[in-house]
Amino acid sequence: MEPSAVRKRILEDHVVIRGHLSAVDGLARRALAGEEGLEAELRRAGETLRERFLEHLTLEDTHLVPALRDADAWGDERAARVEKEHAEQRAQMEELLADLRDSRRGVVEIAQELLDLVNALVADMEHEERAVLDPEILRDDVVAIRSEGG
Repeated sequence: MEPSAVRKRILEDHVVIRGHLSAVDGLARRALAGEEGLEAELRRAGETLRERFLEHLTLEDTHLVPALRDADAWGDERAARVEKEHAEQRAQMEELLADLRDSRRGVVEIAQELLDLVNALVADMEHEERAVLDPEILRDDVVAIRSEGG
């Protein structure tokens, strides 16, 4: 897959994920505002978001990380940072799953955790879009640095 196609695919997936994040955000805010009867729906929404986000990480591991490695002289460093962030996010998703399945955690705790997660993931996507999905980084034309004067 060409770098521009990788960029386009990841950005399209970000749009879909933002839709999921928005839905979870709205549900969590309703629960925090005191609306009753949302606990089961909130837990399911959290699990669905987790599954979808893990799919997204796999997409990025499969396509974005290799494209970054090949992008330029900083490619290996950028790819390593993305892989480190993905490892941290996978750990966060496993912690979320445990919390969602813990019946001792109440709706307010779950709602607040999901709201915090939504905010963190939105911030991460915005950073990723600036730092690694820039069209100057993921470009189809290779820019070669001449080793000779001229």
